[in-house]
Amino acid sequence: MRKILIATAALGTLMILDVPSFAQGIRIGPGGVDVDDGRGYREERDDRRYRRMCRELRDRCENRDLYGEEGQGNCRRYRRMCG
Repeated sequence: MRKILIATAALGTLMILDVPSFAQGIRIGPGGVDVDDGRGYREERDDRRYRRMCRELRDRCENRDLYGEEGQGNCRRYRRMCG
């Protein structure tokens, strides 16, 4: 009888308590500390950063005479990184 009472109390406690699961990833790198909470914002932010970088490299490659950036390797870097 005592085991049934303990099992019932334990089951009731587990059903009442809402135990959150913290599925987070922590990344420490050159950009500082980054916490990934699994909602996908990180991928969107990285994708935007990648597109912005490619846009800037393409602009620098196409207008290298205007910017006076001869020999900077922007066109080579653009072709290598952005396809």
